[in-house]
Amino acid sequence: MDIRISKESDVPLREQISGQLVFLIATRKLKPGDTLPSVRALARTLKVHHNTVSEAFQYLVKWDLVVRRRGARLIVNEPGRSPAAKPTSDLDDVINELLHTANARGFSQQDVLRRLRERALEQPPDHLLTLSFDPGMCRLFEAELRKSFLCPVLSCSPEELLAHPELATGALVICPPGVLPRVSGTLPKTRSAIPVVYSDATPHLNAVRQLREPSLIVVASVSDAFLEIAKGLLGPVTSGQHSLIEYRVLSDAQVSPPPADIVFCDVIVYELLAKRKSSKKVIPYQMVSAACLNHIRTMMPA
Repeated sequence: MDIRISKESDVPLREQISGQLVFLIATRKLKPGDTLPSVRALARTLKVHHNTVSEAFQYLVKWDLVVRRRGARLIVNEPGRSPAAKPTSDLDDVINELLHTANARGFSQQDVLRRLRERALEQPPDHLLTLSFDPGMCRLFEAELRKSFLCPVLSCSPEELLAHPELATGALVICPPGVLPRVSGTLPKTRSAIPVVYSDATPHLNAVRQLREPSLIVVASVSDAFLEIAKGLLGPVTSGQHSLIEYRVLSDAQVSPPPADIVFCDVIVYELLAKRKSSKKVIPYQMVSAACLNHIRTMMPA
């Protein structure tokens, strides 16, 4: 597990560790089912207090990115599987079985036929629905997907979808790690949601490594989650040599990051700065990877 930290960075160690772990999961460097090292093992490797690692792990647990199985070790959660999910025996779970199995469970043939007719009437998705706990991240997903797809792209929070399951009707749901387990029970069982795989950030980290003089680096975004992950990744490479500042864009009409040698930003901020013909060295980062976009294309009707 490639995690690097700097005790000289302005970014707290807990945020450096949690941000990098989130990124490793979102880029599938840590795959569903992979086991995380123990708190004390990782603390020894990074030479930090075990409470620091424990706090970083708790951040992952909070957002359902990892779950506890047997013993005390954490494993990367599987997209679409809720850690609290329990086997159910409603009609939706048995309609794909033979009629005699359904009858054995107490359902009449009319019940089965009615449900099969409902399934037959389901249409392919005609739009994309992005989910995130962070409204800014919803904006980013919408902006990126609209550049790649002609169909409508909508967004909402997981809480809104849970309160109004009809929002998923006719939609192909796209969401980052940690969200899908919360809403999987509300989605049609015939249409799997797609977990977002983030783009590789190696070029952005290399841009910092190539700096020869002490520099000021700004991370600008409309999303708090984007800033959280970016700080975790950039903290170790900026170390004590460079200064790292986060800039939260609250209004599209007022985008003015501090003077910097490099500005890393999301695609929305990048377009806003391009319109203003900023002289800063601005490097955008696209959240949704090319492979993930191709996967979405395979799920949408031609």
